[in-house]
Amino acid sequence: MKLYKLGGLIAVLACLGILVYSYLSWQDKLQGAGLPDETASAETQNTETKNQNTENGSSSDNSVNEESLANMDEAVQELFLQKSSTGETLELLIAGSAALESGEPGYAERLKASLEDAYGDSVEVSIQAIDGTSYNLPEVDLSAGYDVVLLEPMTLMNNDRISIEDEREDVRDFAARMEAENPEAQLVLHAPQPIYGAGFYLAQVQALEEFANLYGYPYIEHWDAWPDTDDIALKEHLTDEAVPNSKGAETWASELSSYFIAD
Repeated sequence: MKLYKLGGLIAVLACLGILVYSYLSWQDKLQGAGLPDETASAETQNTETKNQNTENGSSSDNSVNEESLANMDEAVQELFLQKSSTGETLELLIAGSAALESGEPGYAERLKASLEDAYGDSVEVSIQAIDGTSYNLPEVDLSAGYDVVLLEPMTLMNNDRISIEDEREDVRDFAARMEAENPEAQLVLHAPQPIYGAGFYLAQVQALEEFANLYGYPYIEHWDAWPDTDDIALKEHLTDEAVPNSKGAETWASELSSYFIAD
């Protein structure tokens, strides 16, 4: 009888041993096959979430779509890409005569909205309007160290007041101040709005474009989008004071946006 009980006990212990061994072997196989336990599963899920955030971008992602830069001059493109690669925000200033505010809204506000819509947090846009002539360009505050400055250099306001040569010197002085704040900064020029019966103003605008080409400043030609200066239809884009109305501001902003944002 005692031998029978002893045999039963041995059998039970053997079964328990087999179960424990089978369980441990199964765990080893799971780990060897790379199947996660609960902790590993949580870590894997966190890793996948991080990877997904990296791929999709987050609210603080400052990357830009390179295709959107296609119409910019190469130096301006490189600056956008450089800021994007380091996750920095590109600081852009729109400066010019009071015409930038004319319209509802003016071309500057329209351009700012387009840039922010296209590039989000990767671009921060500021606007400064200037009274007077190009002699007043020193009033533009450049202490923020802007990366790109889009400047309408008061060419229309200079008409019959400031010579073409003096305007060029004023722009060069402006560029020097800008580069003193940020050596990598890029100055982009564009003319003021066209006016009906332009006269000598046509020569001033042509001289501005020649100056930009001569000194290597990026230049945005937007006059091609307006009616000619001897076309009565041009008045539909301007107020009685010869500044842009909403239609003119839209035309102007559209051409500027096409430079900074390729379709």
